[in-house]
Amino acid sequence: MTTVTQWVTSRQPLGYIRRICAWKLRLDTLTGPKNPHPREPAIRGKNHPARPKPADSGMLITSELKKTRGWTDTHIAKFLPEPDEIRKNPRNRKGAPMRLYSQARVEEIEATPEFQAAREASRTRQLAARSRSLEQKQEAVAVAKSIELKFTAEPYELMRAKGVAHYNGRLRHGQAPMKETSQSKALDRALVNYLRHKMSSYEDELKQFKGIVGVGEAYLIIRNRVLDLIAAAYPQLAVEAERQKFDAPDLPDAVVL
Repeated sequence: MTTVTQWVTSRQPLGYIRRICAWKLRLDTLTGPKNPHPREPAIRGKNHPARPKPADSGMLITSELKKTRGWTDTHIAKFLPEPDEIRKNPRNRKGAPMRLYSQARVEEIEATPEFQAAREASRTRQLAARSRSLEQKQEAVAVAKSIELKFTAEPYELMRAKGVAHYNGRLRHGQAPMKETSQSKALDRALVNYLRHKMSSYEDELKQFKGIVGVGEAYLIIRNRVLDLIAAAYPQLAVEAERQKFDAPDLPDAVVL
């Protein structure tokens, strides 16, 4: 028996056939496919929910030991050198096998004085490291607040011509050059960037913080101080200077957060 779709497609041009197919696909989407139990597509990506483990498995994986029970790699290597079971990775066939540990065995080890002493020592080291990191950040912030910044202010017309020339000199092939009569917001942004990077000691000061703890906090303080100098020297750029305080970090090559 010939269906309506087969009868129509046998007598119509290709464009009409495509429209009929698109209409039928849309109808299936609204009313549901013929198969009431279609196969669900596999979920991909790193943010999909974890697959639930059997309730009676009684096994723990390495990430559970670390995240939920406070174990470290050192603890695992010392107290659980060998897993109780090894299984294939259900999420990645080519990934490393999963190392499973008996929950009863883990709880038994956690109750021993040796493990409790090792955990307490680990916590003490972590707290000491955090305390040192906080002290170093406070020192970096104090230096960033007290350091003497150099800033060269020129007449606005001269600075504007230099800023536009600097912007145009960094253009890539095909990009439209900027003019001194360009729109206010784009021009102000280019001029503030030029003053911050070329007419102040902004980048030189940041390089002094390379590799130390607290470079992120120091960067924000120095950047905002330079922007305040720009706003004070050029009131025409005060709005843009204030706006850039909330921009994402734009660090020199030698400085990494």
